[in-house]
Amino acid sequence: MVIVEVIEKAKFGKFHYILLAILGTVWAFIAVNTLSVSFVIPLLSKEPAFQGSLSKLGAMGSAALWGMLFGAWFFGIVADYIGRRNALAIAVSLFGLGSVVSSFANSLDQLIALRFIVGLGLGGALPVASSYFAEFMPAKIRGAMISILESFWAIGTIIIGIVAILLKASWRSILLFGGSVLVLLPLILWLPESPRFLALKGKTKEAEKVIERIFGRKAEVKVQESKQVKVTIIELWKKYGKTTLMLSIAWFSIAFAYYGFFIWLPKFLAATLEITVFKSFQYFIITAVAQLPGYWSAAYLLEKIGRKKTLSAYLLLSGLAGVMFYYYASSGNVYAILTSAVLFSFFNLGAWGAIYAYTPELYPTEIRGTGAGWAGGMGRIGGGLAPILAGKIMESSTVGVAVLVIAVISIVGALDVFVLGKETKGTELI
Repeated sequence: MVIVEVIEKAKFGKFHYILLAILGTVWAFIAVNTLSVSFVIPLLSKEPAFQGSLSKLGAMGSAALWGMLFGAWFFGIVADYIGRRNALAIAVSLFGLGSVVSSFANSLDQLIALRFIVGLGLGGALPVASSYFAEFMPAKIRGAMISILESFWAIGTIIIGIVAILLKASWRSILLFGGSVLVLLPLILWLPESPRFLALKGKTKEAEKVIERIFGRKAEVKVQESKQVKVTIIELWKKYGKTTLMLSIAWFSIAFAYYGFFIWLPKFLAATLEITVFKSFQYFIITAVAQLPGYWSAAYLLEKIGRKKTLSAYLLLSGLAGVMFYYYASSGNVYAILTSAVLFSFFNLGAWGAIYAYTPELYPTEIRGTGAGWAGGMGRIGGGLAPILAGKIMESSTVGVAVLVIAVISIVGALDVFVLGKETKGTELI
């Protein structure tokens, strides 16, 4: 059988579980390192050397996200040249080491610079890991499995919330904990390279050995006439312009909504409910728990009603949850405010599961890493702008208005996918 046929027709077996466990743990640590800043920001105010305005603290919250922008673009292209596994190992090494070093920062400016470096690795790991995982998944369950992989983000979110409570005022220890991801490097390097990538690069024997190692059966590489494909951003827009435009807007919207809301969530909750910072950490965990059923429901709907409908619906509903938060923000109603935050968490993270399943299916193998990297980079622009903008809005207005802006951006993303998106459910990767 041809390699692609073996992958597409395979049952979900032992190797797939191992791959999910390793990449899922990486995914959880990406969440840990990304969201650690949500707990660090309130704690920095206790140290004179790290005090600053809300907008400067927002810039610190955005620093890793700006790094993620360049990391997504760079590592996406790198993955199309040196392979998915190798690019992932480099990205994980970068954000793991960066997190360790950032725990020793002596000023807010140093912390901003180091968080940017951490972001380079985080931004690279996300699109590379999702493309790598997708290239091993059978078509009939690919969308659901990628959404389940994404659900490890919620696990990482819960873990960093618990770690922040246990470590209390030690923001340095919170950042140091993020460097624990380095213990996964031997496991990542133990994994095989994507056989689709190997076949594309003409490494037919290596591709055949990987298939035999994974599935215990031999498969031949179907040799086709070589096509010289330029793996560049220009070629991406020339050949896949409409798709790339749709994904650019969708990724910008979903990331703007997520990072604008969650980077500041402890602050939002503390301000609207008039509670202590540590109490807001506990409420943060409640909203994080809601993310898991959000992912799981999206995983089911991706294979039931399709990628386009699921993604657009979840973006719309998360936006409406944000409007609800705005409506109740000044009421002091604990039940209503927490409910709107939980609903936002449920639908926004379900949308993340959908967009990670959707994106790799919209590009062929030779440019999949570049396409996913570009899309992820646009998300980092949205994510990088959101905490700064939210901080400035809170300086001149209210928490409710900041959340309303976030909600509107999410609704724009829903309309973008609904109008420009195309359905990919059940399609084979090419």
